[in-house]
Amino acid sequence: MEKVTQNFGYSLLFGELLLKSRPFDLPGIIYLLTVLIQSLILASDGLLSVGSITIVILLLISDQGWRNGLAYMLGYVTGYALIGLSSLWIGYTVAENRSGEPGSFSSILFITLGILLLWLTQRNWRKPPVENNESPRLFAILDKITPPKAFGFGALVTVINFKNLAVFLSAVSVALLSDLPQSQKIIIVLLIVLVFCMSVIIPVLIYVIFPRQADTVLNWIKQTLDTNRRPIGIAAPLIFGLIFLTRGIAGIL
Repeated sequence: MEKVTQNFGYSLLFGELLLKSRPFDLPGIIYLLTVLIQSLILASDGLLSVGSITIVILLLISDQGWRNGLAYMLGYVTGYALIGLSSLWIGYTVAENRSGEPGSFSSILFITLGILLLWLTQRNWRKPPVENNESPRLFAILDKITPPKAFGFGALVTVINFKNLAVFLSAVSVALLSDLPQSQKIIIVLLIVLVFCMSVIIPVLIYVIFPRQADTVLNWIKQTLDTNRRPIGIAAPLIFGLIFLTRGIAGIL
């Protein structure tokens, strides 16, 4: 009994020393979660990337099947990962060489992105509806593509799709302009990449996990997206444009 009491006393002493050496930083955790949630909300716009979803589905149901789809997905994820981590590294380098508050810069950035997305909304609104958005040239390219070329194509799309790139960089900027340690920023950026690229990851997972039902499910997803392409193209940039504009104006006021 005495030995049990002694061990219990040692446990209490060890717990007390642990709490003193590593205090529970509740405000820091709340700040971390706030930055993470804001970043992932912005990154969720990537789920509405109709063009990328359509391309990966067409690749998955082509003759090469999962090889081209998987290669495209890996190129897509790799491209955004490199862009996100490069932006973080450039921001860290600039922050070391400059002193000053980043608040005005971030506000101007969000206002600029908001205006661009609202312009895109207006352009999509005025564009007449198109019954068939897939050109025969696209089918010809995807039919002849090889896995290495599909990987490169996926990486290239991350750079030439300016709307997606703007939204992705805005999500990264939330972490970049925060006061979090660099290690936590890197983790948040990788989570942003994961959420943003779910639009191409999910179809590949469906094909791998449910190979027999994959063609039916993927064709249904594709037809649903084709039917709602115009509403998505108007609503998504409108919502996120207003979010960016509001955030930028609030930062200035």
